[in-house]
Amino acid sequence: MGSTPTARTRPGKHKAVAMPDDNDLFDEDGQEARDEFERLTQSLTQHVLKFAEDEDISDEMLSPLLLRIATSSRMVGYVGSTAKPSAAGLKLDLDRFRRLIDDLIREAKKDAEGFIARAKASIAAAELDEDGD
Repeated sequence: MGSTPTARTRPGKHKAVAMPDDNDLFDEDGQEARDEFERLTQSLTQHVLKFAEDEDISDEMLSPLLLRIATSSRMVGYVGSTAKPSAAGLKLDLDRFRRLIDDLIREAKKDAEGFIARAKASIAAAELDEDGD
């Protein structure tokens, strides 16, 4: 379940990739849950990339938009899943969310060399496909 670069169809744009796995979301026997999480990640990625292409959203703008949506979703989730939501409780939950984001970024940084190698290979393969057409 590594990060596999997936090409965007717009010429001149950077390639998009899946996020690194977050093993903290699953217990030791959670392979089925991991597989479902990966499937959902891939499906959502395809929807987001299509939306970004349709709306002509730059790669630089896409991440902040998604982070805003993720944060809002987390906030709504807290209120919806808590018997007595409070501002203090929400702040604590947002701190937990920030740690999760920090962990994702830390894992992505650890795989920076591998990611670049996979991205370069993906770009080269896409260029070969374009030349072959």
